[in-house]
Amino acid sequence: MTLAAVLSIILIRIRPMMMKLAKTMVTDVLMIEVNDVIEQEILKGSFDYTKLVTLEKDSDGSISALLTNTAMLNTLSTKISNGVYKQVDDQVFTDLEIPVGNALGGVLFSGVGPNFKVRILSIADVNTAFSNDFESVGINQTRHKIYLNIAVEVNIMIPGYAEDTVTVSDQVAVCETIIVGRVPNMYAEIGNTGGNP
Repeated sequence: MTLAAVLSIILIRIRPMMMKLAKTMVTDVLMIEVNDVIEQEILKGSFDYTKLVTLEKDSDGSISALLTNTAMLNTLSTKISNGVYKQVDDQVFTDLEIPVGNALGGVLFSGVGPNFKVRILSIADVNTAFSNDFESVGINQTRHKIYLNIAVEVNIMIPGYAEDTVTVSDQVAVCETIIVGRVPNMYAEIGNTGGNP
C-alpha cells in the first residue's frame, strides 16, 4: 500500500472528527461574537428597565399592571440581529485554522500536523425573542428579569470535505428590577416580541 493510500485512509477516518472539532470551535467563536454584540447594547443603556416596562398604579398606589414597550423591544431585537449579521459580514472570523492533530484527540497529537481550514460561509438565520421571569426575593418583593434569547445558525465548510450547519443558542439577562408589593395579574406578555431583520 502506498503512502498516499495510507494518508487517504487516515483522512477519511478523521474527517468526522475534524467536522466535530470545527463545529465546537465555530460555536465558541460565535458565542463570543454574539455576547459582544449584546454587551455593546447593554453598555449603551439600550436595556434600561424603565424604558422597557411601565409600572401602572391604581388609586391606592399599588402596582396594577406591567406594560411593556413592544416597539422598543422589537427595535432592540432587530439591532441585535443586524449586529450579529454585521460581525460575520465584516469577516471577523471567515477562516479558522485547526491543526489536524487536534482531531485525533489526546495530548500527544494536540497542535501537531498541518492546519485544516474551516470556513464560515454565511449566516443562515438569526432569531431573537424576549422572555421574562418573576422570582420572589422576600416578603412582598419580586424580582422581574427580562431575558434576550438568541439563536444563530451558520453554514460552515471544510474545503474538500463537506458543508454543515452550526446553531448557537444563548439566553442573556438584559435587565431586572425589584417590584415591591404584590405582582399584578395584568401583564403585557414579553415573550411574543422578537424576530429577525
